[in-house]
Amino acid sequence: MNSARMHIGVDVGKAWLDVCYPDGRKEHIRNIKSCRTKLIAMAAKLDAIVSFEATGPYEEPLADECLAKGVRALRLDAWGARRFAESQGRIEKTDAIDCEMIRDYAASLKEAKLHFVKPRSEAQKRLRKAVSARRNYMKAKALVCNQLENNPDADMKNDIKKLVGKIDAQIAKLEAECDAAIESDPRMKDLSRRFQEVKGVGPCLTWAILAYCPDIGEFNEKSIAKMCGDAPIGHESCTIKNKARPKRGRSDLKKALYMAAVSGSRSNHILHGVYQRLTANGKPKKVALTAVARHIAILLNYIAKYPDFKPERDPRDVERENRPKRPRGRPRKTA
Repeated sequence: MNSARMHIGVDVGKAWLDVCYPDGRKEHIRNIKSCRTKLIAMAAKLDAIVSFEATGPYEEPLADECLAKGVRALRLDAWGARRFAESQGRIEKTDAIDCEMIRDYAASLKEAKLHFVKPRSEAQKRLRKAVSARRNYMKAKALVCNQLENNPDADMKNDIKKLVGKIDAQIAKLEAECDAAIESDPRMKDLSRRFQEVKGVGPCLTWAILAYCPDIGEFNEKSIAKMCGDAPIGHESCTIKNKARPKRGRSDLKKALYMAAVSGSRSNHILHGVYQRLTANGKPKKVALTAVARHIAILLNYIAKYPDFKPERDPRDVERENRPKRPRGRPRKTA
C-alpha cells in the first residue's frame, strides 16, 4: 500500500455519503451540497485524494465540486473495488465497509493506474445526458412495440401507436440535442466529422463514443479494446486452457460498436475483408463481428490521436465520384 498518498474513501448513494478518512474515522453524511463542501474542505486541508466508485449520476456533483475546488478526485471501477474487498476477506457488503475498502483499494493502486477525474465541457455534459435519455427512450419503445405486436384489441393498438409516435418525437428531439451539443464544441465537431468518414460509422456510434469515452485518442490499442469490451481476455491456469473471451467493458459502447460492426462488415471494403477472412477460417459469425468491432474501436482511437490521419477510402466510392455525371433530363430527339 502506498503510504505517501492519502485517500478519503467515499461510498456514494442517492441520499447519503459514507466517508472513511485516512486515520480510519468514518462519517455518515447527507449527499447535499453543504455536506459535500465540508468533505472537500477536509480533503484540501489533508491534501488527500477523494476516491469513490462509479455510480452513474450520483457521484457527478461530488466530482464536479472537487474539480472546482482544486481537489483531486479518483473514480474507481466498482468491480475492482469489490474484488479487492473479497481479497481482504471482507465478504460482507455494507456502506461502512465499502467506504473503507474504497480507501484501501485506491491507496493500493500504482501511480500509473490512477485515472483522475478530468473536467468536462458543458457540451460534453449535455451530450452525455441526451445520449443517456435517448437510450432509455429506445428501451421504452422496444417494450411498447412488443405489446403492439401481440395485442388483438383494436382500440388498445391505436393507443399504443399514439404512444409510439410520442416516443419517436421525443427521440428525434434528443437526437437533435445530441447534434447541437456536438456542433457547439469544436473538438467534438471535428471528431464527429472525421469518425463518420469511415463507412459503417454513423451518428449513433459517434454520439456513444463522444459521450461515454470523451478522452478517446489517449489509449493504446489494447486498452481501447478492453474498455469497449471487445478484447479477448485469456483464462489459463496450468493445464486448463480456456478460450479467450471478451469481458466487461462499457456496455453502451459495446452495443453501439457491435451494430456498427454489422453495418461495416457489409459496406466497408476493409472491414468486409476482415469479416470474410475470419468466417472462412471457421470462426463463428458473432466472433468475427466482435473482431470487426474491435477494429473499429482501434481505428476511431487512432483517428482521434492523429489529426492528420485519414482512413483509406473505398476505390469504388472514389471511382463513383470521379465518374462524369449524366446531364439531367432526357436528350431532345433530333429526328
